[in-house]
Amino acid sequence: MGDTLLRRWVLEDFGLDVVELSPVAHGADLAAQVWRATTATNTYAVKWSGAGTNTGHQAAAFLADSGLRGIPEMIRTTEGGLWTFHGKKKRLTITPWIDGVRAADSGLTSEQWTEYGVLIRRVHDAEPPHRLRDALPKHSHIDARVPAVAEKLEARLTTQAPEDELEEELGAVWKQHEDTIANLRTARPPEPSGPRVICHGDPHLGNVLVDDHLHLIDWDDVILAPREQDLMFMLGGMGDVGPTTAEHLDAFLAGYGPHPIDDEAVRYYRHVRALEDVVTWADQVITGPDNANALSVVKGILTKGLAALAMGSDPGGDLGA
Repeated sequence: MGDTLLRRWVLEDFGLDVVELSPVAHGADLAAQVWRATTATNTYAVKWSGAGTNTGHQAAAFLADSGLRGIPEMIRTTEGGLWTFHGKKKRLTITPWIDGVRAADSGLTSEQWTEYGVLIRRVHDAEPPHRLRDALPKHSHIDARVPAVAEKLEARLTTQAPEDELEEELGAVWKQHEDTIANLRTARPPEPSGPRVICHGDPHLGNVLVDDHLHLIDWDDVILAPREQDLMFMLGGMGDVGPTTAEHLDAFLAGYGPHPIDDEAVRYYRHVRALEDVVTWADQVITGPDNANALSVVKGILTKGLAALAMGSDPGGDLGA
């Protein structure tokens, strides 16, 4: 993607004359590119993404327009839309630039964990209009493509000679944890049937920016689901992108407020996410980029992270109930 072409798109589609443009390298979404774009008067985050669905932007715009602090505003196109399409049907979207740090890098204080609990609760309590509610996906778009990728990986790692040392090590890890991986692939708990609300779908600290307040970004994985879809991220297995101490978990729960946890829903979403993470990160070990880091992530998920936790029996208990 050339700077000149991107500047032209931003000017033609959004009416913004960019004077400075620089790429931003964060996140695990290989289908997205982000730039910091400066005009004569303001600075924006420009994203070009083929991930997720259009409804993520619609949900974010609804929440921001409803006055929910912590959800970045969606900048409208010259025709009043939320995005335009370019390339292979990738969406170009713009939000105001947040001059803060990633919570995954800085961590959150107890007070900020409470603020985050309040923010997630307000997202879940929002009442979307019927048209948006009907349009929101009910299942993870990543989960839909995981079985085919898992089958490809299984065949490659168990029947073919590795192409390099990293793939050889991945094959050994896959073999070591074959029972866990088989369980994740074939023994999914029943899908929960509880009330569905707007869920961010991926509310770990890598998607939180911190300045004077917290900002929940990257709504590509939005889903209409029981609250446990999001709350699962707070109940263990997410390493340093979730609460890492009892104090921080308690602070989040204090902000979120009482909610009786559906244990089976936690198990279900923990299981789904564990399989997604194992398979997508394992695939990245082979296809890149950051192959070595991807292998480290796979090991962590299987030995002490979400996959290991998904095999246990403790769903997490009640939130403040």
